[in-house]
Amino acid sequence: MQLFRGQLLSHEAGHATHVTVQVENDWVRIYSEHKRFGAWSATDLNVERLTVFRFQLSLDGVIHTFTPDDPNGFSEAVGAVIDLRPKSRFGLGDRVKAALAEQEAVRKASELTG
Repeated sequence: MQLFRGQLLSHEAGHATHVTVQVENDWVRIYSEHKRFGAWSATDLNVERLTVFRFQLSLDGVIHTFTPDDPNGFSEAVGAVIDLRPKSRFGLGDRVKAALAEQEAVRKASELTG
């Protein structure tokens, strides 16, 4: 069982709540000190990494933003998707393509000189 504490912002309600997200086997449970938000099968939970620190969760059709205390651990635990398209909010697409192009150029240059 893994526990991740952080802030959950409901886009519908417009306010943030400090919560604990419990990831255990194939289940994700979210609760706060005073409220149980629910439990979802990990396969039914849609999680997208928005930035290095924030994630978008779709819970029963309502969009939430979760900012966990351990973003990398949370990402691995729930299998968060990172959108690497050039115009994605995460912004890695262009950098990944540039790095691959640079590696290819170095490889070609070494073949010509070697």
